[in-house]
Amino acid sequence: MTTLLPIEALDHVALTVSDPDRSMQWYQDVLGFKPASMEGLKQGPPYLLRVAEGNYLNLFPSDSVPLKSVPDHSTVAMRHVAFRVTYEAMAIVQQALEDRGLLVTGFDYGPRCRALFISDPDGHQIELIGYAEGVFTS
Repeated sequence: MTTLLPIEALDHVALTVSDPDRSMQWYQDVLGFKPASMEGLKQGPPYLLRVAEGNYLNLFPSDSVPLKSVPDHSTVAMRHVAFRVTYEAMAIVQQALEDRGLLVTGFDYGPRCRALFISDPDGHQIELIGYAEGVFTS
């Protein structure tokens, strides 16, 4: 017998970073995330950022030195973190990222779904994705 769990949403993503303070600042400056705090939890680690209502990014310092690099696409690991933006704003978002000097790689999943890929200071691949209204068929 299968029991469905009462999962409401994806809550947070946790990343290991080489310098949590630098990463906190980058995610604030580049993506506009806001520092967050949680009752009973002192700030860092984890370092918390509010992505949107009910969605967070947790940043953890590495447990050891030297650091291992971010896995490539031939390693079983999380490939990227995706944050949704409005489809209509994709060109504006791309221009804003390029104006910051970031390397932006665009990808069209279909005629009404566009993604932009950038890397954070540690090389984590970040996807910004926009869907046109009605693009999902189920």
